[in-house]
Amino acid sequence: MTQDEVRGRIEAFAADFHTSWQRSGKSPSMFAFDPGVFEAWAAELADLVATHCTPGVRTGQEGALSSSPAHDPSAEQITDVEVDEDTATVRSVIQTAGNTTFYYEYQLQRGDDGWRISHLSTFLDPPGTPLIDPARAEALLQSAAPDAALPDLPAQLELDIPGLFTAGRVVAPFGEPTPLEVLHLGKLTCASGVLTVLDLGSVDAHFVPLARRIMPGTYAVEVATAAEMTVAVRLLLSEAPAVSWHPAEFTDGAHGVGVDAGNVAILDVGSLVECQAQRVEAMFQEHVERLMETPGTMFGLAGEVVDAVMVSSGYGDGTYPCYWGLAADGSLTSLVVDFRVLAENILRTSRVPFQPGPVSTPELAGHELQITADDGSFVVSSRGEDITGLRVLAPDGALLVDGDHLGTFITGGISSRTWNPDAPPPPGSVLEVTEYLGYRHI
Repeated sequence: MTQDEVRGRIEAFAADFHTSWQRSGKSPSMFAFDPGVFEAWAAELADLVATHCTPGVRTGQEGALSSSPAHDPSAEQITDVEVDEDTATVRSVIQTAGNTTFYYEYQLQRGDDGWRISHLSTFLDPPGTPLIDPARAEALLQSAAPDAALPDLPAQLELDIPGLFTAGRVVAPFGEPTPLEVLHLGKLTCASGVLTVLDLGSVDAHFVPLARRIMPGTYAVEVATAAEMTVAVRLLLSEAPAVSWHPAEFTDGAHGVGVDAGNVAILDVGSLVECQAQRVEAMFQEHVERLMETPGTMFGLAGEVVDAVMVSSGYGDGTYPCYWGLAADGSLTSLVVDFRVLAENILRTSRVPFQPGPVSTPELAGHELQITADDGSFVVSSRGEDITGLRVLAPDGALLVDGDHLGTFITGGISSRTWNPDAPPPPGSVLEVTEYLGYRHI
């Protein structure tokens, strides 16, 4: 009877969700968009929570309109019901119209008014799926080495990493002076000696560890913030001061961490590879909510041992550099992720004749910069992301076109911008190129 009551609550929630979605949760036509639709959908979800959940529960659909419903009683199948006195767990699966399969896990509590949903998790992998197969896990752990080479810093970088963690220093990331705050989050244990830095919302079987292995142990974690923005996070490996800084290279040769979900996590790879895929997804969903109230959170990947830290990632999505601090004796002192909040770009602007063909100016070498004429149109192409600005100027300096206003097509690492002028640029016109060389701390 109790299992039937639990199952009935989930079935009723799915039915009411589907009815609400039909009224207000569908993605509107691009020609009939009404901003009020989000308010209507938020009201529908609030009613659903009030009817079926404990206070404060999030459905995972807040702020999201969809072309197919996340819950549909005709498609969502309950696969497991577990009851333990006044708590219960229900698992279900649904395949959407777009052929995406979602796996749900509902946590329920029994109160005076019956069973209510206390937590709802959504997964892309079925229960029991390992994050990574054992052979690949072993290869990852063996790919890091205690004597892995530490690359030199690019000459154009002007770093002041100690300044990022000088509590009380007055900074002005948004023009208004504010004191830099440094918060001790806790201590992280890395039993394997192999670390990775990643976006916990985008973990898959392709993640890689840092190439340099550390001594297994337990280390303090600090996060620096200014104006409620995460400036940097560091793992303190010793009390010795750093006398030099080096890019923290990953085993695939990258020097930075890519972010798509607004967070960066430092993790013990030995624990991470033992996790099931759903475990990692659940940790992300739980701890990303905590980042709404705090700059960082620490937790255990596989048990009670704290072996992971997760922080909000500065301005949000992007790629952020990681650095090793090196003591005078050559040992590692810290691992730092710099969110470049207290930084300004170092740029260089060059001007070359605007004429079809490759641009062979020495300072632009390596960008594969080229101008191609095509029946009255011009295509300016370059390799990589270091060219941040392109403009075409007339001989008198008048602006003919700003590349930022042109569409960009990227394929195989080559960026192309197409310009369709009303008339050919006059002889003597120039191409102005702005390059990103590095950055300096401020």
